[in-house]
Amino acid sequence: MRTVAGSLLSLEFDRSSVTRVRHLVMVSAQEAGLNGIVLEDFVLAVHEAVANAVRYGSPPRGIAMWSEAGSLVCEITDKGPGIPAEVLEREEPAKRFDFGGRGLWLMNRLADLAVRTGIDGTTIRLCVALP
Repeated sequence: MRTVAGSLLSLEFDRSSVTRVRHLVMVSAQEAGLNGIVLEDFVLAVHEAVANAVRYGSPPRGIAMWSEAGSLVCEITDKGPGIPAEVLEREEPAKRFDFGGRGLWLMNRLADLAVRTGIDGTTIRLCVALP
């Protein structure tokens, strides 16, 4: 997990803390200056990443959020097996019974998304411009 001076949020989480993490993301993003639909979209994108880390990843799972160069940045990490290439390469949302991909598709539409993934885990980086 990246530690950043001026961090708005930095903690480990598990299944039992997903709701608390969503609340902390909302409060931290508001304090950074987000509001309205941009705030709602960013919180939803982060929540999708957190839920995916819990569903598909392995501990430790972490989240860090900070502002830099006019953007709000959030990184969600886990030590899971990585995201399969076919899921990353989808350009359309997965169908109901497909393996994964809907959350990534949604995150990509709600924020600037970058993914680093491999056998040692995954880092999802979500960014949005600050007003």
